[in-house]
Amino acid sequence: MKYPLSIGILIVSLFMMTLIIMVNAQMETNMTNMTSPITLSNKELSLIIGELIVESKTQSEGLKISNIDKQEFEISWSGNATLQIDIPVWDSGTVWTTLKDDGYWYGKGYGMLIALDNSIAKYTFSTIGKMDNDGKIRNLGSVTFDTNDTGALSLLKNTIGVLADEIDQQGNAITKIWKLER
Repeated sequence: MKYPLSIGILIVSLFMMTLIIMVNAQMETNMTNMTSPITLSNKELSLIIGELIVESKTQSEGLKISNIDKQEFEISWSGNATLQIDIPVWDSGTVWTTLKDDGYWYGKGYGMLIALDNSIAKYTFSTIGKMDNDGKIRNLGSVTFDTNDTGALSLLKNTIGVLADEIDQQGNAITKIWKLER
């Protein structure tokens, strides 16, 4: 036995390579399964990002530091929005946003949509975003609508949506909200 250490290293190396290949195969299987529908008690659990339900163009009306130690800002806005492509509404709200050390902005806020028939829908939302190289903050988030109105905004009753927005350095914002469906 002239080479017992070399044979041992070879066996350990082969074992490690086999283990790495098996782990990699399992990870690929798990990643493939992540794109498949989730099942719960033999019933499919899924969601669909549905139609665009709100698109707004707003302008910041005020910014104040609400907590300097937490780098938290309070920002109010108002502007025009369109509900389902053809219903004009007025959009107004307030967000409390915190700039974290990792450069991400975390926001929580609320707002109101008011239609020409004076119907009202309230909403709350949460967002996470980051400032891009062009100086615009881009957020993603969720929004929950609440209304008891029977007018133009009644279609938002008990609706949850996903949002994407873009805010430039002058406070001009474009927000789009899509309805979440089962």
